[in-house]
Amino acid sequence: MRVAHHMLTWLDWHRDKDPLQLDVMLAQIAEAGYQGIELMRAHESYGPAAHVASRLSAHGLTAAAYATLVPARAGDEAGYEAEMDFAAELGIQTIMVCGGWLGEGRRTTFDDDYARFAQSLDLAMRYAAGNGQIVAFHPHTGCIVETEEEIRLLLRHLPDLKLCVDTGHLIAVRCDPARVVADHPGRVVHTHVKDWSLKDRFFTEVGQGDAGLDLPAFLAALERDGYASWLVVERDRPRLPAYESARISREHLDRVTSKV
Repeated sequence: MRVAHHMLTWLDWHRDKDPLQLDVMLAQIAEAGYQGIELMRAHESYGPAAHVASRLSAHGLTAAAYATLVPARAGDEAGYEAEMDFAAELGIQTIMVCGGWLGEGRRTTFDDDYARFAQSLDLAMRYAAGNGQIVAFHPHTGCIVETEEEIRLLLRHLPDLKLCVDTGHLIAVRCDPARVVADHPGRVVHTHVKDWSLKDRFFTEVGQGDAGLDLPAFLAALERDGYASWLVVERDRPRLPAYESARISREHLDRVTSKV
């Protein structure tokens, strides 16, 4: 499987620092041993898609996916259309989608919450399909779809939905990523790989967590399922410089994959 890194790690590291330069980020991702990048908000900062494509090519990287958000309710302001169109110009087929934050100061959910979110996701899926793209929905801490049971609640209303499995977010809510893959054969079309620290109650680099992530089992489950897409390493709000974080995760992933 090809390994990419998420742009989010660089965006978070440069928050309140110097502006993030596209070529600096791409050079560091390539130097850390990655073959691709998952983009986000690139259409806002780095000019036309043709320019971004030329810089990716210059650094020997592939655009693995594009990340966007879908609102919890159809009819709320979306904005993902411009991102999907930009991604289409780059030849990106996978749209990684987070969403389902209610914004009502509650975490308790009801069936109608999932029904409404399914309507919103369905609109996004239809728009993506018009671009020849597929939506990979990411169960995410803090939204209405955190756990495997909540994945099932959403799928009752949207049975054709594909998934992005994020090891860190699932481990954080005490779910096994390998079991999620096995329980949803053929549905996982994208992945995010990171770890979780019970001590810090936050994400950490791959291999640095203490919450029991079984990465070999996860990779084996993907292989059994016939997964042939990207592994995308990600680290939210890194404590280390983005390049150092990416290098640590890549080295651990290399050690694990050499034994699988």
